[in-house]
Amino acid sequence: MRNPFRLRAAQRAVNDDQFVKLFGAGALELIDELEDPWGGLVFLRSAPGGGKTSFLRLLTPRPLKIASMLQDDSYSRPTYDALKSHGAIDDNGPCLLGVMATFTPEYREMEDIDRGGGLFRSLLNARIVIATLRAILEGSDRSYPEDLETITAEWNPDLNVTIPAKATGLELYGWAAEIERNFYDRLDDFGDDEENVIGHTKLDALTWFSTAKLSDAQGPIKARRLLLLDDLQYLSSKQRKSLTDLLTTARADCGIWVAERMEALNHQEILSEGVLRGRDFNGVIQLENRWAGRLKSYTKFVSQIAELRARQADNFDGRDFFASLAEVDDAANWDSRFIEAAKSIHAELLETTKSNPRYGDWLSSAGNETGSALEKALRWRSTKILIERDLAKKQSSFGFDILSDEEYAAKDSSGMRKAAAHFLRVENKAPLYFGKEMLAAVSSSNVDQYVEVAGDIFEEISAKISGPRATPTSLSTDDQHRIIKEAAKKRWEAMPRRLPHGYDARRLLEAAGVFCRSQTFRPTAPYAPGVTGFAISMEDRRRLIDDKGPESGNYQKLRDVLTSLVAHNLLTPRLDHKNKNREYLVFYMNRLVCVHFDLPLGYGGWREKSLKDLSLWTEKGRQAVKEARRVE
Repeated sequence: MRNPFRLRAAQRAVNDDQFVKLFGAGALELIDELEDPWGGLVFLRSAPGGGKTSFLRLLTPRPLKIASMLQDDSYSRPTYDALKSHGAIDDNGPCLLGVMATFTPEYREMEDIDRGGGLFRSLLNARIVIATLRAILEGSDRSYPEDLETITAEWNPDLNVTIPAKATGLELYGWAAEIERNFYDRLDDFGDDEENVIGHTKLDALTWFSTAKLSDAQGPIKARRLLLLDDLQYLSSKQRKSLTDLLTTARADCGIWVAERMEALNHQEILSEGVLRGRDFNGVIQLENRWAGRLKSYTKFVSQIAELRARQADNFDGRDFFASLAEVDDAANWDSRFIEAAKSIHAELLETTKSNPRYGDWLSSAGNETGSALEKALRWRSTKILIERDLAKKQSSFGFDILSDEEYAAKDSSGMRKAAAHFLRVENKAPLYFGKEMLAAVSSSNVDQYVEVAGDIFEEISAKISGPRATPTSLSTDDQHRIIKEAAKKRWEAMPRRLPHGYDARRLLEAAGVFCRSQTFRPTAPYAPGVTGFAISMEDRRRLIDDKGPESGNYQKLRDVLTSLVAHNLLTPRLDHKNKNREYLVFYMNRLVCVHFDLPLGYGGWREKSLKDLSLWTEKGRQAVKEARRVE
């Protein structure tokens, strides 16, 4: 059975019809907060695989046209409804002329001979014009370049602007092609007459795109214009800054969407207070951050993607992907183990308390717990945590001060119960990671990471289908846990190859994982349900990103490693934590890294670390944590 989860929907190898049918409509929720998503400048940022290119591609003519015709398809109807509600399509078809221009590494190659940026602007002007011609023909179901004569464009250019005031599509194509030829000639003659390279002084194609009267064979084009610029990370830092400045100061009468990987940003941009607070620029959508704290919405979104992809597989049409995922443990396999776990905890507590009457009511209530074997074991594990906390108090209580059930209820909490459940499962090697919501949680709000893990799950499910009408057996919690752990291990081992400073980055995460595990599994569960991150003070944040301060050189490697980890969604920074009147920047680990260390997936538990500690983590990995324990 072909695995549709291995397709990357943004790739052009996936045709437009299939692309639209694989698109998760929930992605469009991300623009709900924008007052006019098609009339301003928006930066779309994420780690690799966040879904940026897919989002832009949906807004180009052919996908919009296909989506507008799928209102009767129950699977694609959510995409139709979302696009219509946001004004991208209406009953007559697309309302946008989405023009997509993609940057490539060749732009960066020109920088050494393009000191004034004129060659860069010239090439971009040409490619915006060419992309517009392509989009117009695509929207009218005509062929490029054969039908270029059916297009006309008329505008009022300023002096010294080379884009023709009035021209056919074929004439504009010739104008752009000449710029392309000159560009490649310059690259071939690298080093010759560099001082003569001038090029265009402005981004004239942006004004042309937003103001020109455009027509095709069917007449004037009335759709709102939307310029889509993808893969800004392939530009040099100087080119990126120049383009960003041009776009932010332009007063173009059109929408502009700019997509870039987080790796395009420097450390000051990534760790600036404005970016961390989400206030740097109203038109910035950082995809992983937008999903943070919205697990239910994110689960709904990626679940749509999973169902749409599963539907594309041979012999899977009509089946429910998530119905094949067990949400509870196999009773035949686990009930007896949980019963034994309860007995073991009971015996341990009797030994620990030495039959101290202080805990008699708690032990009696735990023994009288009704429900499943798991529920009974959980009550005993929760009781153990609360007794450990009571025993750990600095001032011991009198033995005759008996703790009542009411006091147990007052000390009980959802966090403590989650910690108890996690402890119980780890201690008994029971499955931790399974079910629909957990599958979404382990992806760290990154679509590519979700699809990768879901694809591994799908392969196991599909292998159990014996024929076109056969119903696959449910994939057990044990199997789901195993597959997710294997996916985490695979990502962990590939980390040095997947990101800059890969070995240093993995050492830091290794130390963080070992440290978080040691804090999570303390007997009293003080940071229930667990610790999954570390924090630095805002003073240390400023010290870290200061390029010119006296200590800047001491932390350069750490700064580069943290920047790389954040850019690739392996650390998620959050700047909303206060403790003892001090504010902290917290770095939460990627959820698959948490899986690798058998940690819970909640956000909230963290411990402060100094820059010196983190630097040692980067140098020594888990050994630094062990050495710190010996000193304590």
